[in-house]
Amino acid sequence: MKYMNIPFALLACLASIPLLAVAQSADKDSVRTKNLDEVVVEAQMQRTSPISTTYIPTGKQKNASQNAVDLLRQMAIPQIRINPVSDAVTDNAGGNVAVFINYLEASKGEMEGLRTADVRKVEYLEFPSDPRFRGEQRVINIIVQEYAYGGYTKLNTSDNFMSGFSSRNNIFSKFSYRKVTYDIYAAANYWNNHHIGNTLQSIYTLNKDDGGDYRITRTESVEKSHYRQSQYPLTFRATYASEKIQIRNTLGFTHTGTPFYDQHGALTYQPGNDRDYTFDRTNPSRNNSLAYQGSFFVAMPNQFSIDISPRFNYSHINDGMRYSTSNTPEIIRIARENAYNYRVNVYLHKSFGKKHTVMLGGNGGDNINRLRYTGSSSYYDRFHNAFAAGMLCYNFKTQMASLYADLGYCWEGSDINKKKYNDTYPFTHINLRYAPNSRNAFSAYFQYATNSPGINEKASDILQDNEYMYLTGNPLLENSRHITLNLSYTWMPSNYFALSAFNNFFEIIDKQIVAYQHYNNGSSLLRNYINNGNYIQNEIGLSANWKLLDGKLQLYVSPEQKFFKSTGVYSKSYNPFSILAQATYYLNNLYFQVFYQTPDKQMFSSSPQIYKDRNFHSLIVGWANSDWNIRLMVANVFNKGWVCAETIIESPLYTEFKEQIGTSSHPRLNIAVTYTFGYGKKVQRGNEVGEQSGSSSAIIK
Repeated sequence: MKYMNIPFALLACLASIPLLAVAQSADKDSVRTKNLDEVVVEAQMQRTSPISTTYIPTGKQKNASQNAVDLLRQMAIPQIRINPVSDAVTDNAGGNVAVFINYLEASKGEMEGLRTADVRKVEYLEFPSDPRFRGEQRVINIIVQEYAYGGYTKLNTSDNFMSGFSSRNNIFSKFSYRKVTYDIYAAANYWNNHHIGNTLQSIYTLNKDDGGDYRITRTESVEKSHYRQSQYPLTFRATYASEKIQIRNTLGFTHTGTPFYDQHGALTYQPGNDRDYTFDRTNPSRNNSLAYQGSFFVAMPNQFSIDISPRFNYSHINDGMRYSTSNTPEIIRIARENAYNYRVNVYLHKSFGKKHTVMLGGNGGDNINRLRYTGSSSYYDRFHNAFAAGMLCYNFKTQMASLYADLGYCWEGSDINKKKYNDTYPFTHINLRYAPNSRNAFSAYFQYATNSPGINEKASDILQDNEYMYLTGNPLLENSRHITLNLSYTWMPSNYFALSAFNNFFEIIDKQIVAYQHYNNGSSLLRNYINNGNYIQNEIGLSANWKLLDGKLQLYVSPEQKFFKSTGVYSKSYNPFSILAQATYYLNNLYFQVFYQTPDKQMFSSSPQIYKDRNFHSLIVGWANSDWNIRLMVANVFNKGWVCAETIIESPLYTEFKEQIGTSSHPRLNIAVTYTFGYGKKVQRGNEVGEQSGSSSAIIK
């Protein structure tokens, strides 16, 4: 039976009504009746196309979610991954995924205030042609119900116990009148624990007076530590949105204070005498940041549109480091910094019918740092790293395929205490997507671009870290080119199953890497940066989501095999396997979730370093209705100790074995409560404003 011309609303009404068939016999005076089976019309809750993959969250998923990232985690979208500790949203290969709400960019803090009950659908897009996405390569766009006028306030608290105490307390308030919406965000966040720092075993190859080499093993073992930080962000935002114009201005201030970041422990040397020494390290800091972000979008006649987005960030930082041992003089490094960053993006779009879109884009900006060191060494630094780029983009789409291609050219110029470096280079991105129907999609992606070092890697100061190690940067460190190739396939045979298989290849050519050299006539080492060798990373994996029991039980699994290789002076290969699994069960207003992730294993491109953290596992029990969401999480109950990660660095002159001490993998108890109340009549809900970041720091760590 076909319903091609029957309205969907009418079908929904008929879906639950048993049909009665009436058949007339040869005898016109007699009528026979027969009951037919029930006809069920099921909405398509997930579908893919050449433009996007669309998911309709269920009422159970929305009810159990406390914020936007939590909703994405509940939905278990197979094309993305969410870090269980940081809540970072990435694609399966670890690339950035920008999150938008109603076509407007949302920060992490803003997403905390989303009222998930108002979410209508979630879209995953690759290289979208819509100019409101500002050229982002991969986007999650959360569509939220819009209302006429009114407002709402959302209160949230999240507290951790058993691993020290931490508390995040946020308030979001929104008020809309006609086409203007005002948002205000304030928070008081606090962290306090006595388990932080690093236990280091370092092997130095130094020079004797006669020119020969000798090796000494230096071991720092943390015995006591204390970390305490408080943060107070405040942000105000105003948005004007009409059919053809979107204007948004955001102003934010954040104060972050870390009065205690102290470590104390034992210090030993081998070979050496039988005496054990001690060390003390303190690193208090204070940061005041101011941020402005604007967005001006105008849709013009003849299918033209223009988007201009200026940004400005400022930070004033005081950072003090004191390091002493029982056998060496004290090292004091007091840094005072003013850091500025500004950027302007301009995009002009022109559509030609429904198939062709052309975009002309340009952006430029500068990172400026004024930094003064006092203490054991005195420096006054003036840094800046400017850039300007232009590009031409083309997008073609049909009912079954879409093509995105851009070609651009960029100039970068750095000035590190009058040591200048300039670079110009081309870049390109090509993305092809083919979707023969709403259940299958193939995607292929190619990128050629540049990795640019930060100011930390290019600073010219020489600062002492301990009695055998000094730190510096390389003002003439060159940019590195890289290429990326990605293939993926998405399969959605029904509302109850979705799978994404992927293969990603990434290579950096003439990479920027940490290097060590003799210093002070060979009595110590100097850590620096050089260009050397290539770095290759390849991932093969899949992610699958399976719903059972009419959506009450949801299973998610994502195995992945990684291949790392480094050439040049640090020639090394590393091939780890990992798996992530999640199960969620909904029972009326209750929900239960079990999560497990194997240790994350990496080989970084910027140093000859192997990194391995510990597994993360958790059990969540929660209760929620339309206004309240109360959740209890128990995490890492089978882990022991405070070591959260291990790293190994192996080089000709320096080898390091590090145990990172922290709370991220230790057993902990988390209690999170969210309450939302509305006032007035219907209001646009979602896309709440959050804390704003300051400018990036150039202080060497």
